[in-house]
Amino acid sequence: MNGRVDQQTGQRIAAGLARHPSIAAAAVRGNDRLIAYLVPDERYAPVVHRACRMAAAGSLAGLSLHEPAGQLLVAQLNRTETDFLYREIFVENAYFRHGIGLPANPVVVDVGANIGMFSLLVAHRCSGARIVAVEPVAELAHAASVNAELHGVDVTVLNCGLGSRSGEVAFSYYPNNTLMSGMYGDAEEDRKVLGSYLRTAAGAELPEMELAAQLDRLADDRMRPELRRCRLTTLPEVVAAHGIDRIDLLKIDVEKAEADVLAGIDPETWRRIDQVVLEVHDLHGRLRAVLDELAARGFEVVHEQDPRLELTPCHNVYARRVGARPAAPVETRPAQTRAALTAELRAFVAQELADLPMPNEVVWVARIDAADVPAEVRCAAATGRAASVLSGAWTELFGAGSDTPEADFFSLGGDSLTAVRLLVKIENQLGEEIVEPDLIFTTSRFGALADAIADALRSRDEIGSGNDSG
Repeated sequence: MNGRVDQQTGQRIAAGLARHPSIAAAAVRGNDRLIAYLVPDERYAPVVHRACRMAAAGSLAGLSLHEPAGQLLVAQLNRTETDFLYREIFVENAYFRHGIGLPANPVVVDVGANIGMFSLLVAHRCSGARIVAVEPVAELAHAASVNAELHGVDVTVLNCGLGSRSGEVAFSYYPNNTLMSGMYGDAEEDRKVLGSYLRTAAGAELPEMELAAQLDRLADDRMRPELRRCRLTTLPEVVAAHGIDRIDLLKIDVEKAEADVLAGIDPETWRRIDQVVLEVHDLHGRLRAVLDELAARGFEVVHEQDPRLELTPCHNVYARRVGARPAAPVETRPAQTRAALTAELRAFVAQELADLPMPNEVVWVARIDAADVPAEVRCAAATGRAASVLSGAWTELFGAGSDTPEADFFSLGGDSLTAVRLLVKIENQLGEEIVEPDLIFTTSRFGALADAIADALRSRDEIGSGNDSG
């Protein structure tokens, strides 16, 4: 946008944006750079409305909002895991293969729910689904509950684990890699599994030595455990407590505890289960044992391994009972995200408000007042050596002109391997361990990343000065 925009024009833009049915209120601030603060309409944009309301009320409690691929608004702990889960569950359809489907009004038990992504998929596929999500980590169970509320779906979230019997066990929680948390956690063994996955995802050939070292650093950073105590129950106890008369789909992903979950199922509960999808860690012949047990209980069984996990013991097993209820047609719902609404608004402005400029940035808020809309908006501008080094590395990976303050690493196509390459380029010029290996995954915009690197440089310089004076 060329030229400055006066207050009256800003008010006209806000009034025009408020004409869109998804906008309940609008305000525009700025001169050379316009920022639109928008309150989503509760009726036409319910998910975004609830997200803003919950964020303003403090309901997220340590969670952040993210939209993987711009397609699903979720509360999360770690962006890389959320993107991985979205790709696995929604894009690759990993749990609905080999004849696995959902009948009308299904009952689904999601064991190892994490932040509830699979539960959301079930709810989006079947409006009449009854879902019980089981998750032992309090932070993840909280996220699953928040996501159920965010999307307005009925999910019963149980903050516990399933096992062969009730009780309490030690539990390894990896805050930076929650997907591998479990009661059989072994930091060194799990780090090797993650390292194998990262190398496979990077390509068939092992990266050059410095990249391999960075992959190891990344794996080490992800696998720093916190020891917890976890409450266990059994599937029959869940069935009895919640009055479940059938289970159309039992999904199990519990990081090496799958045999315990199966061992805790009594014959009567087995008879109520029509389909099972589970991840099996093939340790000490476990895969064969699980396949044989499911077949003996009357299931038709198929198993496969994701090519990205070929260096790990992880396999997916799909079991469907002969005579299970037939799958119903899959329901499709339009994406309800901030990205989708922003795209709608840009099209709306271009068509209905052609004489007015579209704001440079859109910020979704619960209400418009002095606290939500600052009179002046300061955009972080990365300067100095950190910005110069990052810019050179960034543009080498993503091309000239990609190093704008708002440019997002993942939106440009970045992944774990690209992040490692970027870290190598930065540390080759600024020194080893100038940034944490996971920094790019938590601070993905160019401007914010440059600021973080600049802060790290200042801290190092201050420490160096202190040592010299001593």
